[in-house]
Amino acid sequence: MDTEKIDEKGAVEELPDSWWYRVYVGVIVTTIIVISALGIFTSYFSS
Repeated sequence: MDTEKIDEKGAVEELPDSWWYRVYVGVIVTTIIVISALGIFTSYFSS
């Protein structure tokens, strides 16, 4: 029975990790888009 509990815990721990990796990628992509948009707005309004 102990091995079944370890397997269940292992399966439960994998799901939040994969979900957090998606969150990290989303934050990085959003940050790149925001910084790029700020750069475009800055160059547009500075000239």
